[in-house]
Amino acid sequence: MSTLPSTIVQHEPSANLVPPPASAERYASFGRFQADLEREELYQDGQRVKVQAKLLQALLLLLSRAGEVVTREEVRRQLWPDTFLANLDANVNTTMNKLRQVLGDSPENPVYIETIPRRGYSFIARVEYSSVLRTPSAEGAKTILKASAPPRNFGAAWTGKYVRTFLRAASLLLAGMILGALLAFVWFFAQAKNQRSANGLKVSASLIEREFPRGSGYTNQTPLSTY
Repeated sequence: MSTLPSTIVQHEPSANLVPPPASAERYASFGRFQADLEREELYQDGQRVKVQAKLLQALLLLLSRAGEVVTREEVRRQLWPDTFLANLDANVNTTMNKLRQVLGDSPENPVYIETIPRRGYSFIARVEYSSVLRTPSAEGAKTILKASAPPRNFGAAWTGKYVRTFLRAASLLLAGMILGALLAFVWFFAQAKNQRSANGLKVSASLIEREFPRGSGYTNQTPLSTY
């Protein structure tokens, strides 16, 4: 009696599961950043950074495979496990570009994420794991203070700007007042001149009326001289 060989079925690990680091530490540090692998949060110089869930998932995937090439298909399985993407490259590229913006990285001069042509991406920065969240370094603290503190000359700059604006407005107002006064003077002068002319005509008409009353036979014709 023959027996069939038993078939051994191997189950692949879920594509959504990001393998933990060998040290199984909670925090992954790289550059000025630190990722909390347990709570899935990102910190920069000890301060939490708000990151979209998809971007953080992509970052955790790259961190778990630091130094290796992560294909676009692996990124798709991690971020959109149950969704078919008609334009896989465009969606993955957009996600990586947004992640680079969060990290202050660039594809031309990568510090953290390097594009591997026709293959995928690789996290090239050094990653260190620890069990505690590190405090801001002295340099990082100075950067935070510089970013949050107002400029020293802010008050002086604002005062100078206010003074310049006030002087400009005052100059325009003064020029408008002078122009208005000149226009008013010209108008009153013209009105007075017209009034004097009208009064002169009235006086002349009155004199003529007195000298040559109506019905006196006066005509406007100049008498001809006789010889």
